[in-house]
Amino acid sequence: MAETPRHQGAIISAGVLIGTGLGGFVDGILLHQLLQWHNMLSSRLPPTDLVSMKINMVWDGLFHAFTWLMTVIGIGLLWRAGQRPEVPWSTRTFVGSLSIGWGVFNLVEGLIDHHLLGIHHVHPGAGQLAWDVGFLLLGVLLVVVGWLLVRAGREDTRPRGVAVPSVPHKPLVPRRA
Repeated sequence: MAETPRHQGAIISAGVLIGTGLGGFVDGILLHQLLQWHNMLSSRLPPTDLVSMKINMVWDGLFHAFTWLMTVIGIGLLWRAGQRPEVPWSTRTFVGSLSIGWGVFNLVEGLIDHHLLGIHHVHPGAGQLAWDVGFLLLGVLLVVVGWLLVRAGREDTRPRGVAVPSVPHKPLVPRRA
């Protein structure tokens, strides 16, 4: 019986998009809303009055719409990957892909918004460069860990739909005859 070729690409692309969305949600919910360290345009348009706050809120909303869209597209790709028997259903590959997506989000968003455009910083004020660099270093770490997990996931080739042999259940209390 010929072995079905295995293709990780479908689960990797799904995981990267979902990871991008989740990384954006953590940024938006934690840094924008809960800690209120910055908004999308807070370095260019400080939210010091109601109009500036409303403009920042609209841009934060567009940012959240983007992260939601990445997550939804990723879930759609994951659904399709789950229907393909040649796609290995590997936890290491999927979690690694999520990590890569989140890391890529940090790197792209950090480089563009914090450094190139300067529209906001992770934590403005004293030490803002350290916070911005730390955000980038977290992104690098997430990508490296994700890549290592995806690489290790290449070994996960158990076909889906095949039950893993289970160990017979032994009762905790012996039965009396």
